[in-house]
Amino acid sequence: MSERRQVRRKKPRLRFNKRMGRNLGIIYVIIVGFLLVLCGKIAYINVAKGNTYSIQVLQQQSFTSRVIPFKRGDIKDRNGNVLATSVMVYNLVIDSKLIMNSEDNKYLEPTVEALTKYFDFNKEDLITSIKERKNSSYWVAKKELKYEEIEEFQDYVAGKLAKTKEEKETVSNVKGVWFEKNYKRMYPYNTLACSVLGYSNLNNEASMGIESSYGEQLNGIAGREYGYMDAENNMETVVKDATNGNNVISSIDMNIQRIVQNAMKKYMKKYNPKRLAVVIADPNTGEILAMGDDTTFNLNNPTKRPTGYTKAQWDKFSRKKKSEALNEIWNNFCITDSFEPGSTAKPFTVAAGIEENLINQKTKFTCDGHEKVDIYTIDCHDKSGHGLIDVKTAVAQSCNDYMMFIGRKLGTSLFQQYQERFGFGMKTGIDLPGETRGIVYDKKSGMNAVDLATNSFGQNFTVNMIQMVSGFSSLINGGYYYEPHVVKQVVTENGDLVKNYSKTLIKETVTRDTSEFIKKCLREVVLTGTGKTAAIPGYTVGGKTGTAEKVYTSGKVKGRIKNQYILSFIGCVPCENPQVVCYTIMDSPKDNTEATAYNTEFWTYIMKQVLPYMGIEKTEKE
Repeated sequence: MSERRQVRRKKPRLRFNKRMGRNLGIIYVIIVGFLLVLCGKIAYINVAKGNTYSIQVLQQQSFTSRVIPFKRGDIKDRNGNVLATSVMVYNLVIDSKLIMNSEDNKYLEPTVEALTKYFDFNKEDLITSIKERKNSSYWVAKKELKYEEIEEFQDYVAGKLAKTKEEKETVSNVKGVWFEKNYKRMYPYNTLACSVLGYSNLNNEASMGIESSYGEQLNGIAGREYGYMDAENNMETVVKDATNGNNVISSIDMNIQRIVQNAMKKYMKKYNPKRLAVVIADPNTGEILAMGDDTTFNLNNPTKRPTGYTKAQWDKFSRKKKSEALNEIWNNFCITDSFEPGSTAKPFTVAAGIEENLINQKTKFTCDGHEKVDIYTIDCHDKSGHGLIDVKTAVAQSCNDYMMFIGRKLGTSLFQQYQERFGFGMKTGIDLPGETRGIVYDKKSGMNAVDLATNSFGQNFTVNMIQMVSGFSSLINGGYYYEPHVVKQVVTENGDLVKNYSKTLIKETVTRDTSEFIKKCLREVVLTGTGKTAAIPGYTVGGKTGTAEKVYTSGKVKGRIKNQYILSFIGCVPCENPQVVCYTIMDSPKDNTEATAYNTEFWTYIMKQVLPYMGIEKTEKE
């Protein structure tokens, strides 16, 4: 075997020749030249344009904007008493980012110490909260503080309380705390006229009452404060002031409203009904002077647990059930709920018969205690019968037979036309949300002879309280149906008139002659009839009692509820020239009586206080 000599090839050496040197030199010169040009450009920009660019950057970094809240307008009663207003409150805002970004956190300790001293903070919890929000410049730590609660802290931060040099140095390190202004709605009289006023939240949002209906007038326009850098690198501030809302002057009289609410408290205890409700109005303008029912709530704390529920019960309720319970007390029963009017509807039936010349003041009819209608026997209020009576006596004694007699003469079509004329089955247009129409027979659903008979004396159709007051007012004021309203005027915060809500005539319902006769019938009710207990010494009271059996409207069982009645009385004073109308209802008093005396007692208790207050003079000897 022959040896093979392995031969290693040597790698060629790279030689740094002249050509490569030249190339590197060129690259070096280019790089150096580029750097020199770049440095020159930077120097030029810094000298020539630096100030402009700096300002632009500062402008972008320093632009600020802050909303200036408006003051929502006041709601006042007809005499200028403030029922709802907005008061200034302050939110304590902490800028955690500013506090934590300081060198060695030098702002943290003095700021926390100050906040703990002047406000109800736990020191350790506050430190933890600030650290957790170290990147936040806006943390609302406390809401709705009064000025008195922040005044001492502001004096401290301003150095007014510092006496020594050390104290002043400590104060200078209190940073990142400021107060955001806002307005809080406040109701000086808590529950007074709660369902009429409604309530508004911090965002000026309302869903009921005057607060809702007149929200646009009550709300103002928010202002804004802008901060920015001007061309000379100075901070400029531009302020666009807020425009405050207008004030609303309601037709409600605070003192009459208080009389009504106090009376309801008294009679809820005395007779323990399921509900009491009252409307007092001026029949010559449509202005509502007082309105409400027994389910009041505190406007300053509307979501508080309603009375009637224990804390244990309330805590077990679902959110939905709590909402339902609150909505029940927030509703304005006088406009949102309807019920059968009972015998208070009889003056309307009489007025229709007279207007159509189907009866007159002397028309007589024999009441034998019942009427045969189709296959049904419908009883009179007095089953033994009233005998031969005229129309005035029929109203005074609340005779059902006489009303059915008038109903037959009118016929279904004409009767329905008069129901519409008097405003039944349609909204009155009152300036409050949530009004119900009530339920009446229309042409499509059809009204038969039995329906006509029962409707004639106030059964089988429903009304709300405002419908009754408005229609009744037209019967006694000469035949003029005015739109009911709870607001008289809207004025600026300086008192300048924006809009006047004077009486609005909607239609004419009856002639003056018919109106005069109806007033005589109403006077007879109190003198000799079912409303004798509504008499007030010295005053000519006219009115009509009502007793309506309650009806099941839902559930498996439907029909009339035995021994449960809605007692009502609608009356006017003085009867010959009415200046005030009062309508009261009492739902199912404790012994389930149908005696109207319970409710007329309630009515007279209210009016004995209201009449002297209104300055309505007595016209008869006591």
